[in-house]
Amino acid sequence: MKAAGKAARVSQAGRFGVPFIIMGGSIWLVQDRLEPAIWDSLPGSTLATPLPLVAAALLLTCLSFWAIARYDRLAHRHLRTRVAEDRASLSGFAAIAIGQTVGFGILTGAAVRWRMLPQLGLGTALHLATLVSVSFMLALGFLTALACLLLPAPGWAVPSATLAALLLPAALLTLSFAPVAAPVRHRIRIPSLRTCGAILGWAALDVTAAAVALFCLISAPDLSFWVFLPAFLLALGAAMLSGAPGGVGPFELVLLTLLADVPATELVPGIVVFRLIYFALPALAGAALVFLPARERPDADAVRRGSRYQTALPELGILAQNGGRIVEHDHGAFALWQTTQTASMLFDPLAGAVEENLADLEKRAAACNLLPALYKCGPRTAARARRSGWQVVRIAEDFILNPQRYAIEDPVRRGLRRKLRKAERSGVTVRRAQVLPLAEMKAIDAAWQAAHGGARGGSMGRFCPTYLERQQVFVACHQERPVAFVSFHVADSGICLDLVRHRDDLPDGTMHMLMHTAILAAREEGIDHFSLAAVPSLSARLRKLTAIRPQLDNPGLRQFKTSFAPQRRPLYAAAPSLASLMAGLGDIASEIHHPRPLSQKEPVHNQVEDYEVA
Repeated sequence: MKAAGKAARVSQAGRFGVPFIIMGGSIWLVQDRLEPAIWDSLPGSTLATPLPLVAAALLLTCLSFWAIARYDRLAHRHLRTRVAEDRASLSGFAAIAIGQTVGFGILTGAAVRWRMLPQLGLGTALHLATLVSVSFMLALGFLTALACLLLPAPGWAVPSATLAALLLPAALLTLSFAPVAAPVRHRIRIPSLRTCGAILGWAALDVTAAAVALFCLISAPDLSFWVFLPAFLLALGAAMLSGAPGGVGPFELVLLTLLADVPATELVPGIVVFRLIYFALPALAGAALVFLPARERPDADAVRRGSRYQTALPELGILAQNGGRIVEHDHGAFALWQTTQTASMLFDPLAGAVEENLADLEKRAAACNLLPALYKCGPRTAARARRSGWQVVRIAEDFILNPQRYAIEDPVRRGLRRKLRKAERSGVTVRRAQVLPLAEMKAIDAAWQAAHGGARGGSMGRFCPTYLERQQVFVACHQERPVAFVSFHVADSGICLDLVRHRDDLPDGTMHMLMHTAILAAREEGIDHFSLAAVPSLSARLRKLTAIRPQLDNPGLRQFKTSFAPQRRPLYAAAPSLASLMAGLGDIASEIHHPRPLSQKEPVHNQVEDYEVA
């Protein structure tokens, strides 16, 4: 045991020593390439740098670190830490300024962030540091690839640059939308496309400002910036990958190698001044920030306790499973559902004008780097959104009836009467379950999933005992054996169908009898709003944009619900632009068809903002 522990410590020490070995080897190679006279003249040539160029480099360094501080804002939004943006920027600036100089960027950055934001805890600070470092390296890789393809670059870099320019966007789209990547999305919160675009933009500003700062300090009149930029990006990438403190050694080695035509006497003094301005000064400023007194109080405003809208709509019951919540603001309230790419307002607003709720939704989406969207909203909300400039498409139809006016004798329900007679002749009985037969229901659900390719999620319910205990459940039996069940969300405004599960061998008309019995029970309770839930009804525009086949409208389900002669209410999706609408619909479809696993042991999510987990 002692030998194994000693071996592990030696291995760990070896891993930490690798950056210093790389740094030492690179410095030795750099020295081997330079003439001794350069070192003798270095102090004088460094001090001879014109002050206007030093001032320009200082301004560009400030611009670069202003962009750098935005990385942490994006990371805090992505992780939903509720840290104020100015404090996120300051801690990010200090962490990166110190980390890039000291080395071991992730560990150093985590320690600095934990010191400046102690309420986060070490785990979240490490998560932040990892997210910022990895996302920046990927952005730098993509920018370097573009620079090598579009600007003069070494020939050996072109094949790998082409590969990176193609694979990085493809990998991002695969992780964000592809069914094969759903398990990854369930375990790791993938940054949204909006986050990735912002990181790429800030990274471009950051590295371009840094490159111009160094270029200003290099006294090489024959050197073109467009030749210098790819070399600088490759040198910067090598420095960061090495993990060496300040990237000292690998940065100089790569830059001197790629700019071999530029005399070293013109490059080295500029690099020295650049290191003083871009590394030493920010590190000192970051260290000063670290030793300021830490504030331990949470930055988030106190959330509201409870919500008077919890029972406003029966459909809101789905928030118990999809992680959504009811949010209230000064001018209204709505149900918010956040997925990988979108922050969606589910259904219609619960209070306030549509326009004011849309404005609040956009703010909340921006605060998490997500795309704002409406999903399953009604005609009035859709019309208001369209007048506000949003793109709107029809996605479904809700089937609604009034149990107080429901009469099985109506001629429009002839087909329903035939189905009910068949079920009666087969000996099917239906009862409202006061005590849930969970073992039998679980077996029915498993059989249904095996026959239908698994359960959907997102805006659709899934089998969960604690979830079903909050609903009305009706069970159908054949020869005293449960063969099917349905469950309903219940609210002050009415009742809404949720789960529909059955075995394959159930008698014809069983599901019709289940629904008919539930409607009669609602009539006895004085309920006048009964929703048979929505059926896909894709607009011609959406089919054209997505090449979705009409068969996906599920004609069998539509025929079943139509037999009850309900009224039809169109439901819509909307987003501020066509591109965000398509991205949002793709994201929501992925969440529905490949939902995150449900825990069967823990209570379901309480749909109040107070219970949101950051």
